[in-house]
Amino acid sequence: MKLFFSAVIIVFALFLVACGVGYFLPSSLTIERSTKVEAYSGDVFPYLNDLTLYKNWAALDQSLGNAVLITGGAETGVGQSQVWQEGPESFEYGTRDILQSQSNEFVQLGVAIMGHDTTMTYAVLDNEDDTVTILSKYELPQPGFPYLGRLRTLRVEPMIASEIDQALARLKLLVEANLDA
Repeated sequence: MKLFFSAVIIVFALFLVACGVGYFLPSSLTIERSTKVEAYSGDVFPYLNDLTLYKNWAALDQSLGNAVLITGGAETGVGQSQVWQEGPESFEYGTRDILQSQSNEFVQLGVAIMGHDTTMTYAVLDNEDDTVTILSKYELPQPGFPYLGRLRTLRVEPMIASEIDQALARLKLLVEANLDA
């Protein structure tokens, strides 16, 4: 019986330590990435402002596999929306909407995957050497008390950052290949 109570106390102490560590972690997972593309902002922006073109490069679309995406609302830009269901296990259903868009400058998306809201922002910056830099910012709010969900960010952040890097590389290749064609 003494061993049982010792085990319970140890488990409770570990729980409190995990909550304490989680309390000091940020309440939002934010990942920022960028890539330089040999193109003009007008060449890149259409790929960011039309959700139907995301299937060629975006990280989410790679994760969705063969899930059917239904696009509605505006033809491009603010108001364009996509929904899906019957996707893979971690992406079973969700929505993606263009919330804000400024021509040749930025696009902000609201993404909800199985009830978890995320914000993604893509900005296009003109460089002096006839190239553009595409900035990507991913923001995922982390659950509050007991702060254990925030510990998850330590494990998933490198994985998500890698997926975003790969998506930006695909976008770069796509834009540059279409300019050469």
